[in-house]
Amino acid sequence: MVINTDLHSHSGYAGGVGTISLENIEKTMTLKGIDIFGTGDCLHPKWNKHLKNILIEKENGLFSLKNSETDKRFLLQTEIIITVDIKNARKIVHTLIFFPSFECVDKVTKCLESYGMKNTVGRPFLKCNNNIDVSNKLEKILNLDDLIEIVPAHIMTPQGVFGSNNPVYSMKEFYGNVSDRFKAVETGLSADPNILNMIPELDNISLISNSDTHSAALNRVGREFTSFDINKPSYDSIINCIRNRKILKTAEFNPEEGKFFLTGHRAGKKDHNDSYCVFSPKNTPPTKICPICNKSLTIGVLEQVKKIFDMQIKNINPEDRTQLKRDFVSTVPLIEIIAYTLGIKTVLSPKINSIYRDIIKTIGDESKLWFNSKSDIQKRLSGVVDDILISNIIQVKDGCFGFSPPGFDGTYGDLVIGKKIDFNNINTIFCNPNQTVNIENNQKKLY
Repeated sequence: MVINTDLHSHSGYAGGVGTISLENIEKTMTLKGIDIFGTGDCLHPKWNKHLKNILIEKENGLFSLKNSETDKRFLLQTEIIITVDIKNARKIVHTLIFFPSFECVDKVTKCLESYGMKNTVGRPFLKCNNNIDVSNKLEKILNLDDLIEIVPAHIMTPQGVFGSNNPVYSMKEFYGNVSDRFKAVETGLSADPNILNMIPELDNISLISNSDTHSAALNRVGREFTSFDINKPSYDSIINCIRNRKILKTAEFNPEEGKFFLTGHRAGKKDHNDSYCVFSPKNTPPTKICPICNKSLTIGVLEQVKKIFDMQIKNINPEDRTQLKRDFVSTVPLIEIIAYTLGIKTVLSPKINSIYRDIIKTIGDESKLWFNSKSDIQKRLSGVVDDILISNIIQVKDGCFGFSPPGFDGTYGDLVIGKKIDFNNINTIFCNPNQTVNIENNQKKLY
């Protein structure tokens, strides 16, 4: 049987997250076609207690809401923040941990607290001295239970192991020798298998995708997910698929929409007001300095992955590389396609929600939009929604869409349907005419 999993989320105890209800999450899972969902933040004392009160184990390591009559399940999961001294500065890296039971969660919590873990927020902080210290601590965690799984999270974003903040160019530089035990990494919203295939270190490791959602919203839950083909649902079967590199496929949030795809500085930063700049790798100022505020640019995923490739390929014969086959689909949340078609800026519009539910009643759930054929989708939706909306859905399935500009410096990309956007040639400096910015002098200095 095929199951869709979204195994990275957060509770209301994580920074920047509002109140989270697993009851609401379950409703959205049904609409989106997600079968198993990560609980988020299961090490946090209050969220842990809440989870123990509302969840009941149904299959080995999989839980349901106590009063639920659905087949939706939850898997115990957290993200921790590990900080390490590297190159005379602190590098901050987000890391996922999956757990087979509440007993295992309690063991890991006790162990991490003995290391001085700060467990007052949803993402606990673990401070380490160096990569050897990281390796030793994570090795002890893994040795507590054979079914604990550690996965580097959204590896190309600034808080990922390969992110541009105080960069490293191999996982061992940060995680030490324990990285040899990692069987998967998480792609993150600003990368996909095509991008990560550039990195030799990942050639034979599983790639999983999750939404990293902070809410139950339709454009957040299941915006990325991983499909497995298993005999029956259980925690063990999911972990074994990850470890044995048996990922059926992933659904990928288009990286061009991701918040850190290209290099730049967003509007609203200090000294920017409404002005912003965004650059493809070949157009980034050589100094990496923003031409608007004269501070360091936020380096994007596309630029960073090219650096990692250049560093790793030095010690490898390209002809010797063998890569896993990675099947994936590139998606745009359906609710965003509807909003674009209607010309409505907010996806929270009741009209958009009504159209969304009409579509889901017709096709079953949103995952089928991406996995079913174009002819099937057209046939089912004909007469249900406007032909323009059907055309836009089909164009997205065909890859005839883009983002102008693409995502950069914490800003999501702006969807455009009906044409591709050449993100390799972007060189945009937008200045609000009401703002005084001496771009000309800056450009002379930069270029």
